[in-house]
Amino acid sequence: MTDLTSINLSRIAAGTMEGLPQDGDLTLPLYDGLSLTNLPHTMTHLLGVPGFGQPPLDDSILAELGGPYEKVVLLVVDALGAALLDRMLQQDPQLVWSAFRDRGVYSPITSVCPSTTASALTTLWTGVGPASHGIIGYEMWAKEFGMIINNILHAPASARSDVGRLSKSGFEPREFLGRPLLGTHLQAHGVMATAFMHSHIAHSGLSVMQMDDVNVKGYVNEADLWISLAEHLNTGAGVREYVYAYYGDVDTLMHRFGKDDDRVRLQFRMFSELFKKAFLDQVSETVAKDTLLVVSADHGSKITPRNPRYDLVNHPDLESCLVMQPTCENRLAFFYIKPGREGQLRDYFASTWPEEFVLLEPDVALENELFGNPPFKAQARERLGDLIAVAKGDAYLWWAPTPNHMAGRHGGLSREEMLVPFMAMPLSELKKGT
Repeated sequence: MTDLTSINLSRIAAGTMEGLPQDGDLTLPLYDGLSLTNLPHTMTHLLGVPGFGQPPLDDSILAELGGPYEKVVLLVVDALGAALLDRMLQQDPQLVWSAFRDRGVYSPITSVCPSTTASALTTLWTGVGPASHGIIGYEMWAKEFGMIINNILHAPASARSDVGRLSKSGFEPREFLGRPLLGTHLQAHGVMATAFMHSHIAHSGLSVMQMDDVNVKGYVNEADLWISLAEHLNTGAGVREYVYAYYGDVDTLMHRFGKDDDRVRLQFRMFSELFKKAFLDQVSETVAKDTLLVVSADHGSKITPRNPRYDLVNHPDLESCLVMQPTCENRLAFFYIKPGREGQLRDYFASTWPEEFVLLEPDVALENELFGNPPFKAQARERLGDLIAVAKGDAYLWWAPTPNHMAGRHGGLSREEMLVPFMAMPLSELKKGT
């Protein structure tokens, strides 16, 4: 076992930034070797090809991984924060993932800021932080299109049931990022890239944006995912390949019921049991001996009980200070403020939600590399607004024109949202004794 929790968690916890309190909960991304930005270069290193994006993971991790390998499989479980994984392994110690703590390599690493899917997954295919690739949040002001856009649905944020409608405004997913992508880099160096995505999102605008030169395979459910992945690996013996598998049901249930709900635990148990029976037991020894499995997450999550105190429809005096609705995330909100009204907005926060939010200047955030290391995308600054509200505790802000249905959230800077697991183990070792 190589459990690097103590050494790397202390490094993460030591991070500080002007304007943010060191209160034991707010956690900064550690882009210098312990974050999602470092995974793409790590994947290329493990496959024996030139690096891509930011430098790889810290030597404390990299030195333990071995390689190069013929195949590397990255499994991303949406919202499987390090704390949530720890809790579920305590409740179900027989889950296959316990083997990583016994015989594999384990370390907490950080998500990106904002700790949200659109930003984090784009980092995994670009190798840079949100301010560099430009996907900064779930919702984002895009001046070039004159609207707030939804970065998951690729629709105007105010639209309903209008997935992909940004194309009507000239939005082209393959052109929007305007930077090198991991799939293309791997292809140029003789490595095939394959992605397993749920069929509902396999060919979505976000997937198309991220996955040039990637063989995308849709799956229907967990059984389909694991059987199809085993068959794919078994028929590709001798082929150098990077395989990316994304699973989103933990996140879906977490949002509706909260991360500690039994539905989340039971769903993850089923997912894990099928992983062993339908995938791990079926992968051939020939393939397994030269394949490394890496497991991580895009972000963690926070329980946020529904509370009308945070619904902006109940705060017209605050809304009167704004040019438009906030953007980004409920737990990391970007405000666009009417001229001369910033003081009024700050006073409103101080009197209405004392000690529940930290208000941060966007220029300070960029200078302190909260959203990643430079160089930044030209539009990065305008996408951050005039003031950033960082939620503390279980606070959030709700501005959607629909009832608040969410019991759990992410996007902010709490430990639970920011810390994600990094687990790695050769498939041949994982097959032993599981």
